[in-house]
Amino acid sequence: MDRILHDASYSQEILQLTADTLILVDAEGVCRDVSIHSDLCFMQEKYLLGKNVFDILPEHTRNKVYPEFKRVLNEKVSVTKNFKLPFTHKTYYFKCIMQPYRDMVLCQYRDITERCNIRLELEKANEKFKEIQRLGRIAIWRYSLLNDAISYDYSPKSEEKDGKAQFKTADYVSHIYKEDKELFLTWLNNSINNDTFEPVSYRIHHDNDLLYIRMLAYTRTRKGSDEIELEGYIQDMTEIRRKEKSLDTLTHAIDNVAEEIFAIKEDGTLIFVNKKFRELHRVPQNVPLSELKIQTLPYGAMPEERWRNMYAIMEVNSYKSFTVPNPIKENKELLALEIVTYTVVDENNEKNIWIFGRDISDQIKFETEIKRTNQILDVTMKNLPASIVVKDVLNNFSYIYRNRDINYNIISDYKMFVGKTDFDVHPYDEAVEKRLLDIEVYQQKKVIHDILENLDDKGHVVILDRKKVLIEHKDFSPIILNIEWDITELELTKRELTAAKEKAERSDRFKSSFLANMSHEIRTPLNAIVGFSRIIADCDNFDERREYYSIVEANNERLLGLINEILDLSKIESGIVDFSIGPVNLFDLCKEIHNAHIFRCPQGVELIFEKYEPNLVISSDKNRLFQVYSNLIGNAFKFVSTGSVKFGYSLENKLVKFYVTDSGTGIAEDKINKIFDRFVKGENSIQGTGLGLSICKTIIERLGGNISVESTLGIGTTFTFTLPCGKFTRKKTHKLSEEGIVTMSSSKSILDNDWERANVRKENVDKEENEADTILIAEDMDSNFELLNAILSSTYNLIRARDGIEAVSLFNDKKPDLILMDIKMPNMDGLDATRIIRELSPNIPIIALSAYAYKQDTEEALAAGCNDFLAKPLSVAKLKQILNKWLKN
Repeated sequence: MDRILHDASYSQEILQLTADTLILVDAEGVCRDVSIHSDLCFMQEKYLLGKNVFDILPEHTRNKVYPEFKRVLNEKVSVTKNFKLPFTHKTYYFKCIMQPYRDMVLCQYRDITERCNIRLELEKANEKFKEIQRLGRIAIWRYSLLNDAISYDYSPKSEEKDGKAQFKTADYVSHIYKEDKELFLTWLNNSINNDTFEPVSYRIHHDNDLLYIRMLAYTRTRKGSDEIELEGYIQDMTEIRRKEKSLDTLTHAIDNVAEEIFAIKEDGTLIFVNKKFRELHRVPQNVPLSELKIQTLPYGAMPEERWRNMYAIMEVNSYKSFTVPNPIKENKELLALEIVTYTVVDENNEKNIWIFGRDISDQIKFETEIKRTNQILDVTMKNLPASIVVKDVLNNFSYIYRNRDINYNIISDYKMFVGKTDFDVHPYDEAVEKRLLDIEVYQQKKVIHDILENLDDKGHVVILDRKKVLIEHKDFSPIILNIEWDITELELTKRELTAAKEKAERSDRFKSSFLANMSHEIRTPLNAIVGFSRIIADCDNFDERREYYSIVEANNERLLGLINEILDLSKIESGIVDFSIGPVNLFDLCKEIHNAHIFRCPQGVELIFEKYEPNLVISSDKNRLFQVYSNLIGNAFKFVSTGSVKFGYSLENKLVKFYVTDSGTGIAEDKINKIFDRFVKGENSIQGTGLGLSICKTIIERLGGNISVESTLGIGTTFTFTLPCGKFTRKKTHKLSEEGIVTMSSSKSILDNDWERANVRKENVDKEENEADTILIAEDMDSNFELLNAILSSTYNLIRARDGIEAVSLFNDKKPDLILMDIKMPNMDGLDATRIIRELSPNIPIIALSAYAYKQDTEEALAAGCNDFLAKPLSVAKLKQILNKWLKN
């Protein structure tokens, strides 16, 4: 037999077949010989022979190989190890068997790169599988029918020692959830008897927890009639099921939220929508999302340009919040959506936009209602005559609301005061006072209600009703509400009413005194009038009758004066009487007053006009000044028995000062402050109504002046009144008589009485040769006609008409020479009758007769067409004077 392996001629061929490269390396590491049996590029003689192999090896490999090389040299042992040979382009693995040979080392190089790479891949795959097992909670299980046992291998956690477990089938089934046991046993029996591999899911109790398990058999092996083995995997699905359940819950929640939620791609394609979105945009449930774009929705589609603009904004900001008014034009009830967007990058590196839209229509309506309510409340509080301040106690008593500023002016915007305190808007002392009051209200939980009275910046009185209360609630910090009602007008009115009441009460008391005085004053002249009228009727002596007649006339004048004073005061104070303002020469006025009163001085009393400026002219009402002077002088005559009454005027600081001084009894101190009140008299025993001084005060004040009095008991009294001098401006508000003034009944001179008395004569004088004139008397009262008839019938032919209609008719029939026209008559009054007669005859003299004796009444009569005016009661002398004036005969 040929021993081929021992035949040297076959050695190279055999070495070639072994696939190992032999390298003989000396002690210095130099390659002395090499037998290449590899096709690797770096395993060539030109790279190895005669070269130091350790210089050629990479550093990592050299550090591993060289120690083993030295060991073989020194210890003369053989070493077999695997080494890594890393290059830039590739890493190789080789097995190196080093054996001592003489003083060298024979290295047997075997390339194991492919085998190592496969092993590494297997190791990686195994590690991955184990990690998958661990993460996926997957294990390999086996079932042995012979042992009736279940075992499984699993990837242990780091704290677990091994990954194996084995249970008897009965023990294992005892841990399965009772409702799933039958399911599991049926599945196991089918898997043993059939090759159909279907998974089974069941629940199992483990460590007081319920686990969800999924088991699958993927091999079935029969080793005998009684020996069948199953193998497969088992997976703990608990976390997955819980996450699925959570996901189901989340999906259900997302579908049932009030907001619309959807995800959208850049081109507008929808990738997720919830139930609310489908409802708002009327998208059917069965329509796939891939077919929908935001620009082509069946209802409420978004225009392409609008979507592009929105996407551009959302692409820049990963999170964006904004409000879209009227998002769906077709849905008028949807007022606005509050939008929140998120940009999410998916697994394909595409940007998807998630949009959350919340319907805020109810919020907008609610806010609108709140704004309207707040506006109503704000306007209401601004227009209330009250200052309303609300302060936050815990925020340093700062203002929350204020409707008026410190000057009580309305604040256009209350927010300008919000956050400020009293120290920011008030002087320090005032702010401290307010703060202390607020602290008292807060700490003592008391209500402060008081009345404040101050002056505003214009010096006007401001009266406030202040109420300060504490309001506490669990939902907000305590606040102080301060309300100050402006009760200035109410309080002043109240004070005026109180004063008026007191005045009325005083007037009531004075009225009793006045009525007593009036009863005395009226009865006194009436007594004389009635008594002497009877005496005159019975007296035959002409001189005595004339004397008695003069007494009756004097008492008539006195009674008429009483009535005029009462009526004059009433007319002046009610504003019925107008004042006739014109130039008044004060010197001429005072001379007239002196001449009118000189004959009325009591015996032993002298009337002196003492102080004056001859050329002083003022703008005022001459008749009213005459009346005031007459009242003051007449009043002085009552209190002076001996001595004098002096009067005059002077110019002082653009005011004219008038005075009347007497040397009479004076006025008691307790009456001097009330002397100008109605019905008050300095001495109750003195005749008079107690209205004269009140009339004087009213007239002077209406003329823009003031009146005062100084008096000393037993020495005398001085009345002083002042009027502004001013420039005269003529006002044509009153028609003047021929003398240029309107003469008042109270200013009638005593000279008139003398003239009347001097011209009284018997009425039975024979008529002159000329035929008597005819007078038409229009008078409805028989007594008044009888009086006129008694006075005039002996001299004139008289015709009577009982009303205005009869007067017009008789005028047409009788053509009288003069008409005495009563003003107040039935059917047609005297003024209307005068207007008709004046149209028929412009020349007939018409004399008005009326008990209405004021200037206004005179002007109305003259305006209606009357030529003259006589006031009742009639003065016989005045009547005859007017008849002589207007009749030719």
